[in-house]
Amino acid sequence: NYRGQQYEYFKEDSSSSNANYLLWGLGLVGCALIAPLSQWEAKVPSKTPYVQIRKEIEDILDDLDYDDGSYGPVLIRLAWHSSGTYSAFDKDGGSNGANMRWAPEKDHGANAGLEVARSKLEAIKKRHPEISYADLYVLASIVAIEYMGGPKINFFPGRSDSFDNKLCTPDGRLPDASKGRDHIRAIFYRMGFNDEETVALIGGGHAIGRCHTDRSGFSGPWTRSPV
Repeated sequence: NYRGQQYEYFKEDSSSSNANYLLWGLGLVGCALIAPLSQWEAKVPSKTPYVQIRKEIEDILDDLDYDDGSYGPVLIRLAWHSSGTYSAFDKDGGSNGANMRWAPEKDHGANAGLEVARSKLEAIKKRHPEISYADLYVLASIVAIEYMGGPKINFFPGRSDSFDNKLCTPDGRLPDASKGRDHIRAIFYRMGFNDEETVALIGGGHAIGRCHTDRSGFSGPWTRSPV
């Protein structure tokens, strides 16, 4: 299955590939953890069944009828695009609020196709209303990374959900693949990343899944040699 295919990619060179993969895995989730913790001080229900929720996320990952057989990559993209709007300068955006559920943010060009991921998680959210959408999006990405052979990543709950679109960020906060290095640096510096972290995030994030012409304008996998 897809998990096995990804594992074969990641295990080939334990001396260098594992270190690189650890970097991108941590960098990928780093966006979700970059906002000040004071913004995430929502009251987390003490009996939220995270073990069960993790299991239910794992159960929806493999699907031979979707893309290359897994929803893992699009769930990681969901968390990344939810988190990647963070601005270290303006102290807004990011995964807290799960603002991507609202227009106009959900309709931004960079978020095309992510309704697939949000819809896939909706049944889990309905069964477990005690977890916020913001926490669920981040947890789903962590489970996907681990399930596909990535490193173990600690999950810290406490994000809250917004109730309307007042906290939606302006369009243009996510990177545009058609633009050059100055644009990429401006986007990632705004999030608080340095060059090394930017390379780990971009390289790792594009080592899984594929492009779609109706989403990014590109087609096919970014690379056939993930690590």
